[in-house]
Amino acid sequence: MASSELVRIQQRKSNKKAIDKAYENSYQSYLIHYSCESFYDNTSGQSKRVTSIAVRNLASAQTHSWSMHKSAELMNLIDDMDNNLDKLEKHMLKDYFSFLEGHSAYLFIHWNMRDEAYGFQAIEHRYRVLKGKPFILQDDRKLDLARVLVALYGREYAPHTSPSGRRGRLMSIIEMNRIADTDALQGEEEANAFKNGMYLELHRSTLRKVDAFANILDRVHAGTLKTKAGFFDRYGIRPVAIIDVIKNHPVISGAFFLIASATTVIKFLGVI
Repeated sequence: MASSELVRIQQRKSNKKAIDKAYENSYQSYLIHYSCESFYDNTSGQSKRVTSIAVRNLASAQTHSWSMHKSAELMNLIDDMDNNLDKLEKHMLKDYFSFLEGHSAYLFIHWNMRDEAYGFQAIEHRYRVLKGKPFILQDDRKLDLARVLVALYGREYAPHTSPSGRRGRLMSIIEMNRIADTDALQGEEEANAFKNGMYLELHRSTLRKVDAFANILDRVHAGTLKTKAGFFDRYGIRPVAIIDVIKNHPVISGAFFLIASATTVIKFLGVI
């Protein structure tokens, strides 16, 4: 138990350093989010179509975005999107990967974008399916904000269901901190939006969420984020960890040994 607490303290320290470093290099840090085809209706096992992507610069708040709706307008296909989804998605992803390659040395802060179900790898796979060659962003250029919050505040920092009944810690933390979330779609809402061809609404949702990430990150950095974390989780230390530090630290444990030895000698001599 104690050793696991020490590991958590170390993780908390390293994640706090990562946030501080992102702000020190804020012009080279982006927040990123994307929306995709429904997870709910995918019975074929095929990869999910990407519908929109947004990145927001941490320093300037300038946002770049790509979406099938924007690609349709550029390609004069706005009235025939449903019959050209592959073309539109490939056009969108080509521009996104071009941007990513041009900013390969930058840090990209995301929310749970970490595997082929949902993440950088999923977007890469979609572009390969469409016969494109994706640029691969290295893992040390990625920072998962969802995992950062767990490291800093513990696993109970936010409930999995928000006060209004929406699912996910993200919506809980947004509501707890009264962060604007107009246009932000959730789970089944995104599924229905895709099913009904509401690509503009999906794009707006992506833009709103990347703004919310920036708001959350600012509060984390400032130390003002409201969470459900208890005292010891907020300050990154528990009594069991303190005991373990004392036991394993050579200087501290040595000092205690000397004090205990001196006390024994004094008692033996009958001084006390």
